[in-house]
Amino acid sequence: MPSSASAQEVALAMTIARLSDVPIRTREIWSPDNCPSDLLPWLAWAFGCDEWSPDWSDDAKRQTIREAVSVQRRKGSVWSVRRALSNAGYGTAQIIEGVYGSTYNGSLKYNGLSTFGSPDEWAKYRVILDRPITNQQAEQVRRILKYTAPARCHLVSLIFTEAANLYDGALRYDGTYNYGTA
Repeated sequence: MPSSASAQEVALAMTIARLSDVPIRTREIWSPDNCPSDLLPWLAWAFGCDEWSPDWSDDAKRQTIREAVSVQRRKGSVWSVRRALSNAGYGTAQIIEGVYGSTYNGSLKYNGLSTFGSPDEWAKYRVILDRPITNQQAEQVRRILKYTAPARCHLVSLIFTEAANLYDGALRYDGTYNYGTA
């Protein structure tokens, strides 16, 4: 540094000289596979991940970041909803679109007096999950759906097919789980 350099310029030059001692390469920081675990939340933010939880496993966090760009490209599609739920650890989700007041279960007879559904219910949908979820997890699923499902669609219900517990007296009803829906 020239002798006329100010104290701030000298301090800046010393700081920049020490940057080469930092052991992490920039290329590694931008890779979900090589990024240090404590920097993953910032990488997720940079990649535009809509949902993030510090409680997720390291593998789930890295998978979410890896697929963030692909999810953003297809945002609003059934694929993006399934992928986002899968990445968050909720398994394979079944999505029922166009939920109407009646179902094809043989209980209704179509004799021409009424039509199936109404024109206002095309944007309603249900999500069926493989495993039970707590009420807290249901709130997280709703947040994920808010960011990935089309804005014009409305979630009617979350349903899980597996029982949350056995009725053997081991668990108490404390509001953690609901009966088959959340």
